[in-house]
Amino acid sequence: MKPRNLAAILTLPKQQRFGAMAEGLQLLAEHVGTLRDDLAHLQEAQRSRGAAVIDGLASEEAAKILILLDVARMGWDDNPAVARQIKSIISHRVRGIYGRVIEGRPASFGEVRRYADSLRRSHYLDGPNDVDWIFRNVVEAEREESLYVDYVTSEGVSFWMTPASGSELRLELWPSMVIDLTLALHRLGCTSEEGLTIIADEWKGESLEDSTHWSVVEGINTAIFDRLNAAGLCSDALTASDVRLAREHWIFPLGSLELSEIKVTHADLQAQREQWLADQW
Repeated sequence: MKPRNLAAILTLPKQQRFGAMAEGLQLLAEHVGTLRDDLAHLQEAQRSRGAAVIDGLASEEAAKILILLDVARMGWDDNPAVARQIKSIISHRVRGIYGRVIEGRPASFGEVRRYADSLRRSHYLDGPNDVDWIFRNVVEAEREESLYVDYVTSEGVSFWMTPASGSELRLELWPSMVIDLTLALHRLGCTSEEGLTIIADEWKGESLEDSTHWSVVEGINTAIFDRLNAAGLCSDALTASDVRLAREHWIFPLGSLELSEIKVTHADLQAQREQWLADQW
């Protein structure tokens, strides 16, 4: 048995791929929905640390749904790009980027690209003056700090970190939007084989530039949702809130973006900080 082998889908004839993907998408949606229910129980019980773990896991599983839906939006014409997209599903960083970028309301594809690039950086400066301290990648740090007790070193100072720190402050912020967005798309019928075919058909021939406006995506989403409804693919459990969430936050496809890590050294950041200090004088 070979785990994490989604790339094997590319060995199937093209006409069978959406069927295989739809099977996995249905299983993912069921898993995300179950975890969301468990999260609600933990929130009610004020079990913030357990809630953080479940929300993080459910968010990553939900992000897998968005990654696979982007495969449909890409189509099968560019095999190297599709292969890269499919393989990215195992990356915690990529899943975390997907979970974060959908929370905004970007006006253009360029905004999405710039935000995604900021989430790819291995280290960055932040603080009251934006340069005070060096932090590790925000996606990876947030994930691991909710899961593990760890002994860390930051700018020469070592100390213990625990998931107990700050989890109570986030208790009311869950579930993360990516969870509800993907469940909404599932109830709309996007995760079915016919739904994937409709998505691919509506995105066929479309290309994205940094200047591409949100209205382009909004128009395509509307066409997809209308066709899903006309085909009887929408769930009886679909709500007006689901439709609104999907319309507003199923943003630009990320399949054409480079989402690998951007290496940033401490020396680079220290030089940036020293330049900022020099500019103040």
